[in-house]
Amino acid sequence: MTRLPRTLPIRLDPLPGEALDSWLEALAHRLCTTLGDVTSHLGFPVRARSGNHLHDIPSDWTIALREHEAAAVAYASGVPPAVITAMTLAHYDERALRIDPVRRHVDRRVLWGRGRGSRFCPDCLTDSGGRWQLLWRLGWAFACTRHQRLLADCCPNCGRVQRQRPHSGRVIPQPSLCGNPPSQPGRPPFGGCGFDLAGTTTLRLPSGHPALTAQHRLLETIESDITSFGAYAALPQPRLGALTVSEPSPAGF
Repeated sequence: MTRLPRTLPIRLDPLPGEALDSWLEALAHRLCTTLGDVTSHLGFPVRARSGNHLHDIPSDWTIALREHEAAAVAYASGVPPAVITAMTLAHYDERALRIDPVRRHVDRRVLWGRGRGSRFCPDCLTDSGGRWQLLWRLGWAFACTRHQRLLADCCPNCGRVQRQRPHSGRVIPQPSLCGNPPSQPGRPPFGGCGFDLAGTTTLRLPSGHPALTAQHRLLETIESDITSFGAYAALPQPRLGALTVSEPSPAGF
């Protein structure tokens, strides 16, 4: 029988649409403790170090949790298991991406699957105090329809994509700062450069811009069972059929 963790002394509710890693980092920041202490307390197994491979441990907990893992987090945090699960990419499985249930990896060969990393909206980071949306991890996400601007692809200071690997477990996370591991000796341990990503500049789009319309349609399709707009008006298609990108035939056939 798996022993449940102790309940946390301070509770922090996840924001609507927030990613699991973002919530864990915000919780660690609120508790003034390292991310490693929080994940360890919640029962997450320690990842393998060099020469010591452990099975069934994903490179990123935001992809998917086992039922007992979600139950342990829910017990300690007071957040319902369904809400915990909805903060992982399993929420979009077979809707906007496909997850290997055994390895807990995103299949990058179908549905524009994004294996790692996240885009981000600087204005959303400002409004939320540095909390990250799960939606930004999808290959389909490229614009923020709320703030009418393109999502940023990487940190403008160090030039690296965000969240390609877990945040360091040895430090207290700092909201909205570049969380990449140090790229050079002497860098602060909380990130590759410490740049405040809320200050990132991206292209702002006028109302009615085709990119915003396309993003809205894609998000609408992901949340619907049947697609019936545009070319699909006369012959509505299932969501996966509309989102599936056909691969070219060998030798052009």
